[in-house]
Amino acid sequence: MLNKMTLHPQQIMIGPRFNRALFDPLLVVLLALQLLVVAGLVRAQTCPSVCSCSNQFSKVICVRKNLREVPDGISTNTRLLNLHENQIQIIKVNSFKHLRHLEILQLSRNHIRTIEIGAFNGLANLNTLELFDNRLTTIPNGAFVYLSKLKELWLRNNPIESIPSYAFNRIPSLRRLDLGELKRLSYISEGAFEGLSNLRYLNLAMCNLREIPNLTPLIKLDELDLSGNHLSAIRPGSFQGLMHLQKLWMIQSQIQVIERNAFDNLQSLVEINLAHNNLTLLPHDLFTPLHHLERIHLHHNPWNCNCDILWLSWWIKDMAPSNTACCARCNTPPNLKGRYIGELDQNYFTCYAPVIVEPPADLNVTEGMAAELKCRASTSLTSVSWITPNGTVMTHGAYKVRIAVLSDGTLNFTNVTVQDTGMYTCMVSNSVGNTTASATLNVTAATTTPFSYFSTVTVETMEPSQDEARTTDNNVGPTPVVDWETTNVTTSLTPQSTRSTEKTFTIPVTDINSGIPGIDEVMKTTKIIIGCFVAITLMAAVMLVIFY
Repeated sequence: MLNKMTLHPQQIMIGPRFNRALFDPLLVVLLALQLLVVAGLVRAQTCPSVCSCSNQFSKVICVRKNLREVPDGISTNTRLLNLHENQIQIIKVNSFKHLRHLEILQLSRNHIRTIEIGAFNGLANLNTLELFDNRLTTIPNGAFVYLSKLKELWLRNNPIESIPSYAFNRIPSLRRLDLGELKRLSYISEGAFEGLSNLRYLNLAMCNLREIPNLTPLIKLDELDLSGNHLSAIRPGSFQGLMHLQKLWMIQSQIQVIERNAFDNLQSLVEINLAHNNLTLLPHDLFTPLHHLERIHLHHNPWNCNCDILWLSWWIKDMAPSNTACCARCNTPPNLKGRYIGELDQNYFTCYAPVIVEPPADLNVTEGMAAELKCRASTSLTSVSWITPNGTVMTHGAYKVRIAVLSDGTLNFTNVTVQDTGMYTCMVSNSVGNTTASATLNVTAATTTPFSYFSTVTVETMEPSQDEARTTDNNVGPTPVVDWETTNVTTSLTPQSTRSTEKTFTIPVTDINSGIPGIDEVMKTTKIIIGCFVAITLMAAVMLVIFY
């Protein structure tokens, strides 16, 4: 019994210690954290049963699995997720929230109609988002929030009908934007591409375009594809702001006319493709401002080979002397059909210098006014330049602060100065030679009329007639009538029946309106009245409190 009694206290002491340790709050927290870590590791190493995973679960492929929603169990280590060719219709909010390492998300060729705001939450490292070949009717701008590292967005071949202003302003990091084959597109806002100052590549091919949209915000754009549209004419200013553009494709765009100076803004252009259009001629020296142009594609156009195409033949010989057959063939006239443009020379034609049908006219203007000198040639295929009085040659695109040559050849002055006075010469050129016409611009200094502090007062003294003199009181003298002459306007109050003698005095006028109270005085009086009213009201209230 004694031995048993000595053992029980030890057992009794050990038991409670163990129980207290088991339920210690700190230990419970540590165990919970361990469980969370284990669960996280398990999730990081899982793969959806319908998908295939590789590269330590960083690459998840779920292609053609008839999925109707994003599957569960995708590893948090995933960097590429391919959900190509499934039946997904809606991308719900927080569908990828746990995939913080995801860089490439491929959702193309599904049936996606709706992308909820917040659908891409958590994808802070997403680099590429593919949404082409779906059923989106609008740009899901709200879903792009927080995609701060997105570089590529593919929206090609969706039934999108319009692109509103600031459609992509939430993803300024974007470098490549594919909007090709938007065949239902009918409207692109002027501010559609605002915020995309870092964009390098833009695809607008086969978008049913009838004119080139405003691309001015795309100041760093390198490549532009406008092929497969309905651009019947390319006009000056169409590529304004695209100073860094290097590649331009306008293949099979039904282009009939490219106007003079249309490419003047593309001073970094290296390659241009105008194949498979309806071009017959190009304006003289169209490519001259493009100093970096190396590759040009002009084949499959119905070129009309006459005097106006000689400049192009010479340009091709200079640019590609070893391969003059690189670019295009004549379609007309019949005797030149099939001949390469680069093989033509002046011996094939009888050509004449251009004719100026509307020469500039002498112009007299006042300093500070706007002015313009017009110069029109018989054909728009010629090039126009101006020679200023100091010998400077100005062409379209060679802007000064106040003077510019417009696309139609007009020399425009926003505001003239006296120093602009002189003779200006318009020079119209074609492949044969030049024709000039001159006009003189005469600028007169602006005359300023100083403000005078003196007014002329005319006092007329009226002498009454004899009959009036008899009936007039002797104590009443002649009635003076005052004429105030202000800004050459005289107001007379002289009766017609009187004879008057006129005396003119010039007196200083210090303040014509001195008798009229100013607004400050009116406000001061108003404040005094209001103050008195408030004081009387307060006194009345005090009296009521005291006596009642």
